[in-house]
Amino acid sequence: MPITSRNASDGRATRWDSHRVSRRAELVRAARRAVHRRGPDLSMDELAAEIGTSKSILYRYFTDKTGLQEAVGHAVLAWLRTALEEAGRSAREPRDRLAAMVEAYLEMVEASPHVYAFVTHADAGTAGALRGFVADIEQVVAEALLPVLRLRAPGEATSTGRDAESRALAALWSAGMVGLVRGAAERWRAEADDGGTGGTIAAMDRARLAEHLTAWLWEGAAGVPRRTPTPATTRPETP
Repeated sequence: MPITSRNASDGRATRWDSHRVSRRAELVRAARRAVHRRGPDLSMDELAAEIGTSKSILYRYFTDKTGLQEAVGHAVLAWLRTALEEAGRSAREPRDRLAAMVEAYLEMVEASPHVYAFVTHADAGTAGALRGFVADIEQVVAEALLPVLRLRAPGEATSTGRDAESRALAALWSAGMVGLVRGAAERWRAEADDGGTGGTIAAMDRARLAEHLTAWLWEGAAGVPRRTPTPATTRPETP
């Protein structure tokens, strides 16, 4: 079958699209390495010099620095999502899954504080996009928490309503969990960067901090199914 001009054009477009995707991914990896070495406050001129390309090339692929931050953030959070999923699969008990996920998050922060700051302390334009990736992480955490929140009293039957409630609680708790771990991790690294002026917090290693956070989160998550509202008829009357 002869190759028509349209087929040739489509083939060239496909090859160009593939090249563009590959080149963009390569630039993201290079930018991530540059930030890891030099810090999160690099300008586009400095980033281009570190990568070994021109600023115009960076603008061609990412439009501006916000676009580059978003692309690096996408790569970092995609890695974290995979790590959290693997942590959830590798641990058999719910508490162990929780501990593994906390450890994965802290490992990401500790492995490259500069890259973490680059993608999480971005300007308002980037922050909106990154919130979507954080929401994905919260969903992974919520799924891991479901076995805990589905605990029932002996003899209590499963119901669609109860399962929906468990999912809602899992989503709510996961949002709080991600917020707690993120806030604690950032405080931990900030005090370490200040030369250990935070005392015991700055001196903690990752395993010790993960142990504390897991204990706090587990007590909260495990306590949710055991708590039920006091019926209105049994509440004490207001004097």
